[in-house]
Amino acid sequence: MLIFCGTLRAAITLGGGLNKKTGEIIKPRDVLQLETLDSRGLVEMKTITVPDLTPFANQVGKEVRLQVRAWAPGATVNYLYENTVQAA
Repeated sequence: MLIFCGTLRAAITLGGGLNKKTGEIIKPRDVLQLETLDSRGLVEMKTITVPDLTPFANQVGKEVRLQVRAWAPGATVNYLYENTVQAA
């Protein structure tokens, strides 16, 4: 498990609607947009889907730490939110 640190710039719900080509219904998804620095010191943004925006709603503009898993489709490394809350 990795800890992803960055400044939270947005916590919003994206999507929803209908795919015009396939007719597939697209579900809305909750995402966080985090600002980080790359290896050269340049700003980059990462968008990470989360199961619920509630814990992040009042943290926009603040540094947040997310437990994530990394995956690399092709050559770019992406991050997937790791929900560590255990159901009772």
